[in-house]
Amino acid sequence: MYKKRKWNKKGGFTDLFLFMIISLIIVLISGVFIYMGLLVTDKLHESMDDMTFGSTNASEVIDDNMGDVNDAYGGLYWISIFLIVGMMLSIFIGSYLVTTKPIFFVPYIFITIIAIIVSVGISNAYEQIILNPTMASTFMNFTGANWILLHLPTWITAIGFVGGIIMFSRMGKREETMYGY
Repeated sequence: MYKKRKWNKKGGFTDLFLFMIISLIIVLISGVFIYMGLLVTDKLHESMDDMTFGSTNASEVIDDNMGDVNDAYGGLYWISIFLIVGMMLSIFIGSYLVTTKPIFFVPYIFITIIAIIVSVGISNAYEQIILNPTMASTFMNFTGANWILLHLPTWITAIGFVGGIIMFSRMGKREETMYGY
């Protein structure tokens, strides 16, 4: 006879917290990479512009090499927003694939409310980071990621409730269709 395959169906209760933390980390690391790339280029120009390597000027070598690095880091502005949107979609897909019992609706609501409260602090902390004069010029170009992280409580509310609706509207239906009874 066929054995029932046990899937890892723990639910999407921590997805909102992972979304907040990973989104913040992605944008901060991307911002630091971009800032450091520009800073290293400026420092190299300050210290090496008057040097020559054979027939080439050090300024050309710096622009050729570090310019390519900074161009590549410029893609992080868009990569970060695509990763954040991808995480949103994965929360919805994960909510669709999870079957849960109706009793877990109340804890899900409480966890969503706690996530909304935590997101207010994360959003305010991110606002302080991007208003820092040292990093403001770097974070100014993260338009999509800035908009999401500055409005994080609204996004967490929407993602939490839509994910909950998806998860709890399918209660018990997956096992019936999966095994054919």
